[in-house]
Amino acid sequence: MQGTNPVIKAVATWLLALMLTIAAAVVVIYFVNAKAYGPQHQVSSYFSALKEGDGERALGLLAAKVPAGNPALLDGEALKASTAGLEILEIGEPSSAGQNRVDIEVRYSLGGEEAQSTYRLDRTGREWLFFDQWSFVPSTLPTVTVLSPSQRQAALNGVPVSLPQERTTFSTFYPSRPEVSYTSEFFAAPPSAAVLAGPLDTKELTLATEATEALTGAVDAELRTFLDGCASTQDRLAPPGCPFFHFTDNKVELPITWEITEYPVVSIRPVSGSWVLSPLTGKARVKTTQTDLFSGAKSPLEAEKDFSFGAQLAVGPDGVSVTPLVD
Repeated sequence: MQGTNPVIKAVATWLLALMLTIAAAVVVIYFVNAKAYGPQHQVSSYFSALKEGDGERALGLLAAKVPAGNPALLDGEALKASTAGLEILEIGEPSSAGQNRVDIEVRYSLGGEEAQSTYRLDRTGREWLFFDQWSFVPSTLPTVTVLSPSQRQAALNGVPVSLPQERTTFSTFYPSRPEVSYTSEFFAAPPSAAVLAGPLDTKELTLATEATEALTGAVDAELRTFLDGCASTQDRLAPPGCPFFHFTDNKVELPITWEITEYPVVSIRPVSGSWVLSPLTGKARVKTTQTDLFSGAKSPLEAEKDFSFGAQLAVGPDGVSVTPLVD
């Protein structure tokens, strides 16, 4: 039995090595194409841009149309804050959307909520003959509208913004969690937030601004000073410029004293973009001595009188001003 031809053996070994090399190359190309150049990689890059607050890169990747509105949420700290805590739970496998398109579903956690967004991508060509090129199918960014009937400034994800109208619309990426709030010495609104998860998504956030205890306390102090001043105007049944008085047909003697027995409860509310005081009510007690004009008999006069009045409120950089309005 003759031995195998050394040349044939060498060729066979070489062919086997070549086939194994080609097979390994195919596996490597497939892996690199799927992981480094696949549609999931584009989605992952987009999420990274959001978390870094890089709006220019995120918009460039997403190739989305920016609707009319304030762009404050589309870059920098506001964008970064709107995706704070964003955690990707799963980037799904591509599912065919027809032709050269696929849909990628992403599950994530944002603001303590689990949600999901779907991204559609096109295979637009190849790089280095082997690697697919993928691009997001152009869409339109979602919007969030802030309703602010009495407030013209706010913080949107910590960034100061102006609210020129009662309804102000902001464009935002998806996913994102816009949060609006307001805090100052005299007015404050608790945070209001929502998660936007898809293109053309729309949400409304209401800025429920209320007077702070500091403002209520300042107004209460002003009103008490006014009423105490009225009560200290002695020897008058009807102190001038004051909301309380007492009429009697009898003759009264001095001294005549007034005491505020119940001060008004301060309630401040928004009306047509301004802050107004609700009608003010209280009680005052008058004490004196009266003489009956027919019998001449003297007797103590003591009466508690209900009173009501309005007041104009002005809040400015110099403080709080309250102007009583007494008929």
